[in-house]
Amino acid sequence: MQQLSFKLFQKKYLTHDVYELTFTTPEKINVEPGQYVLFILPKSKLRRAYSIGYTDGQTFTFIIKQIEWGAGSTEICSTEVGEELVGMVPLGHFVLKENTTPKLFIGTGTGFAPLYFQIRAMMDSGIETPLMYIFGVRTTSDIFYIDELNRMKEVYPSFDYRIYLSQEDSENTTRGRVTDFLTKENVSAYGEFYICGSPAMVKDARERLEASGIEKEKVFFEQY
Repeated sequence: MQQLSFKLFQKKYLTHDVYELTFTTPEKINVEPGQYVLFILPKSKLRRAYSIGYTDGQTFTFIIKQIEWGAGSTEICSTEVGEELVGMVPLGHFVLKENTTPKLFIGTGTGFAPLYFQIRAMMDSGIETPLMYIFGVRTTSDIFYIDELNRMKEVYPSFDYRIYLSQEDSENTTRGRVTDFLTKENVSAYGEFYICGSPAMVKDARERLEASGIEKEKVFFEQY
């Protein structure tokens, strides 16, 4: 683990409350897909962990939701381009296993970030194996990265995704929760399972996978 300076290079609004923040570091560092950075926020002195959405080792992208009344997320999302934060990296054990085992990724909200990094890493590795991503948000206004997901489908034919909306019906999406997908029939095609989201979702997903006969050793998860 190292303590580095993270300089904000680019800031984008993905939805009304989700930001894409891209930082650069003065030196390159090895990070495993699924790990996170622990930021030390200068104004509040709070320490907040954010999963890495993607990195080449020196440019780090994060997908962060600004939570109402959340001091940490409000401060980091208020960072302006050119400002610097201190962060400790790499941290975390929710890491991808690069092998030919078909993989199912289940995520909600900004739990998207580490799963996206893991899927991109599989594509970058050149390993051809089925990858399915089940992504859940509340409404269509909460969806982000849809163009990127479609691009990934084009360049990596073994990848597919489905979007679940918990509070709205919309074309090209499924009404319900991501855990609704986890039937015995649906999960039988996969040998590894990566889950990231709220504690309640992660618990439900793990229980459904266990009920479908999936061994606990094949299930990897992170909750926020």
